[in-house]
Amino acid sequence: MKTQFGTIVKQLREKKGMDQKQLGEIVGVSDKTVSSWEINRTEPKMGIVQQLADYFGVSTDYLIKGNQDDAIYKTVNIEYTSVPLYDSICCGNGGFVDENIIDMIPVPSKGLNPRAEYFAQYAKGESMKDAGINDGDLLIFERTDKVDDGVIGCFCDEDNVATCKKYKELNGIVMLQPMNIEFEPIIIDPLKDNFRCLGRLKKVIKDFDWED
Repeated sequence: MKTQFGTIVKQLREKKGMDQKQLGEIVGVSDKTVSSWEINRTEPKMGIVQQLADYFGVSTDYLIKGNQDDAIYKTVNIEYTSVPLYDSICCGNGGFVDENIIDMIPVPSKGLNPRAEYFAQYAKGESMKDAGINDGDLLIFERTDKVDDGVIGCFCDEDNVATCKKYKELNGIVMLQPMNIEFEPIIIDPLKDNFRCLGRLKKVIKDFDWED
């Protein structure tokens, strides 16, 4: 893996215009770890290789071996899952979530659990840009009412104001952490606020364009 993997990851990352910190946020590692991969000093476990393959839209064989045929095969043999699309979620200071489904859209099934429920929303704003989430990206969430500390999810209050943030909890206080130093975290007391978790982020799809 070492000979091909680091070079291929670097090429794919640069093609997306991402830095090492942004890619690390996607798969839950530091920028130093990404740097170590790219200079072929270390290699990730297969679970992270699969995450990278899903994110870049290539096969794991392509990442490991660099075989262009594997990359093409992944592109033309994609299975899709139909998920409900809701009104845009705000990646800023909160935005309203329409309870009505706007449409049912097909998204790549890779990495999705067939027994789980998912929903999609478009991101608005730049508060999560350091996690590789930009305005207009299509976000795929797995429905759940609870996420672990450090997980990016969709969160909503009693007024149906929703936002995409990283979940942090300390001494019973919830902090919805933006991934952009220009934005302040949202502090919530779950005992006083009707706070709820709607889902955990599973996929970020760039340049999504679907026509019925």
